[in-house]
Amino acid sequence: MMQNSSGTALRSTTIAIALAAAFAATAATAQQAPQDLPSVGVVQARLVRLAPKMAMPGTVVSLNDSHVASEVEGKIAWVAEVGTVVPQGGVIARIDQSIAKLQLDSDRANYSRLEAQVKYDRTQASRMDNLFSQNAIARATKDQAESTRDADTGALAAAKAAMMKSQYQYDHSIIRAPFPGRVVQRLINPGEYATVGKDIVRLVDIGSLEVSAQIPIDSARYLKEQLPITMVAEGRPVIGTLRAIVPVGDTVSRSLELRIVVPSNAVTVGDAVRVYIPSAEPRSVLAVPRDALVLREDNTYIFKVDGKNTAQRIAVETGTEDGTLVEVKGPIAPGERVIVRGAERLEAGEKVHAIRAS
Repeated sequence: MMQNSSGTALRSTTIAIALAAAFAATAATAQQAPQDLPSVGVVQARLVRLAPKMAMPGTVVSLNDSHVASEVEGKIAWVAEVGTVVPQGGVIARIDQSIAKLQLDSDRANYSRLEAQVKYDRTQASRMDNLFSQNAIARATKDQAESTRDADTGALAAAKAAMMKSQYQYDHSIIRAPFPGRVVQRLINPGEYATVGKDIVRLVDIGSLEVSAQIPIDSARYLKEQLPITMVAEGRPVIGTLRAIVPVGDTVSRSLELRIVVPSNAVTVGDAVRVYIPSAEPRSVLAVPRDALVLREDNTYIFKVDGKNTAQRIAVETGTEDGTLVEVKGPIAPGERVIVRGAERLEAGEKVHAIRAS
């Protein structure tokens, strides 16, 4: 009888210890659960006013894209290599200055000779005027001195003009960049002969870029200058600023040109872009950040987090876009939390540790 009581007591003790261990393990698991769950960044879906948009093709152009030409003639001595970056006023080509220097020296010498002659003529004319006032010479002698002075003064002016022209041609034998840019094409090579107006290089300002796009005339009423414009270039979203709506329509296509300023580090001259412009007045829509979209072959999804921190996958239809915001249509309400970071590896119904995304 005492043995049965001892066995019962032993079993009771064993059960109690097992229950305590299980409770401790459960408590430890519950305490460690947030650290073990996948962390995701969430934001609230919200109502915003967006305008429906249509995509129009555009092209990236430079504000300054020129074929820089020669203003003088002569043999090309040097041309900047393709790819060279030059500041405004930087040298992009040189023409052999030998002939220009000879002409400049000749014109300077002629100017100096005539300058000395005119100085003498003025002194002589003043002397003849004094003698005439004393009745020492005839009027014809006085008039001759004044005529010589005036003729040589005119010749001096012509010589000065010729000297300045020679100086101009000599200076412009060095061809300089009219704006900062990059040499993208050589249009003549050293040893070739340049004539006046001959293209030397193509120079492009890669720091001042715009998108040129044609839009229907009817769409212009939804636009205004300085409006942010969303574009896509090489699959990347780009935000530009509408600089100008060219107020002249094409009579055939019934379109207007837009000029949109874009960051120089986001696109390249010649890139094809899609420009999204408003096609109607703004309306209230439910929008989420673009990062919330999970694109799959069968559909587009977003993950929302319910009150129990469970990730629910829901299919949505996308609509109007504005910058990083995208209109969504589906079983989601304003204020609900949507995952914008960490959704790619989630499964529907999985518990998550939700952190507010910045």
